[in-house]
Amino acid sequence: MEIDIFPLPSTKGIHRHIGMAFLGLVIITYVVGAYKVAQQLIGEDKELLCFLVTIPIFIGGYAVLILLLHCIKQSLYAYFKRNRKELNNRVDRENMDNYIVQHWEDTQKALDKAQTKEIPQSDVAISVHASLEEHSEDKPSDDDLQPSIMPELKQALKAAQRNLASFMQQLHIDRIQLTEAKEKQDREKLENILRYTRLVLLPHGFSDEELYQIEEAVKLLVQCNGIVNGVSVKIEKNKLKQADLKNFAWNIGNQYNIDAEVLAMFVLNLFHSWFKNTERESIRKTLRNTNGKYSIDIDENIIEHLPMLEAKVLGINCK
Repeated sequence: MEIDIFPLPSTKGIHRHIGMAFLGLVIITYVVGAYKVAQQLIGEDKELLCFLVTIPIFIGGYAVLILLLHCIKQSLYAYFKRNRKELNNRVDRENMDNYIVQHWEDTQKALDKAQTKEIPQSDVAISVHASLEEHSEDKPSDDDLQPSIMPELKQALKAAQRNLASFMQQLHIDRIQLTEAKEKQDREKLENILRYTRLVLLPHGFSDEELYQIEEAVKLLVQCNGIVNGVSVKIEKNKLKQADLKNFAWNIGNQYNIDAEVLAMFVLNLFHSWFKNTERESIRKTLRNTNGKYSIDIDENIIEHLPMLEAKVLGINCK
């Protein structure tokens, strides 16, 4: 058992001298106090006997103080050790709240950007055409070129202007089609992810409100890499295990290459009834669970396997 008896600070300089002076003052105070107690017990006229009795009184009082301080230290240590998970959870919760606040502005910008369509400039071809005409006006005079070359240059310039205009128009159409195709692909992927979320959790007794909250949280996660606030969601704990919910989060995050740290915060905030005594780092290290039998298994191709999930849950025949 380790007992610290007035440990001196290791700092060099004036701070160490102040610590030593304070320690000396405490010891002198203890000696004087012990001597006064001895005088009260024996009498002031017996100085030698009072001095001899002062020594055991000083040692006994000093030992009682040290043991008292040691008991306080051990009690505090036992308290923090017993409540380590809860205190760490509280710190993680504060860190996650700070993360949500710090990234809320970025999330809002991402939402606004997703709603705004990119509109290419329609006057690019006209401006380029005008630029070419301007340069054509600055061309050298006819006297500086051979007369046989001038007609060919004029024809080539007009053909280039016509080709440039048609090229810019076609490029504008291609960009619109590419943007629409990308938006359609992203929209269909999100619909499949939400469909997977609904089907994989439907058999486990979640209410309509809970399923809606989970789908909205998944939508925020995959579109903006955002995390819902755990206070704003009310999802009651049911028969699912922690490993099932971690597998569910990993399956979705794998489709969008979402970082494990973000997925851990997503699970801890959305399903906090399951993970109230679990640290975020522990969730991050065990997101993927394959050893054992679970209600929600790891699936790297949840979109391709969606028809099989529909057949399993709803009884729809796979084609």
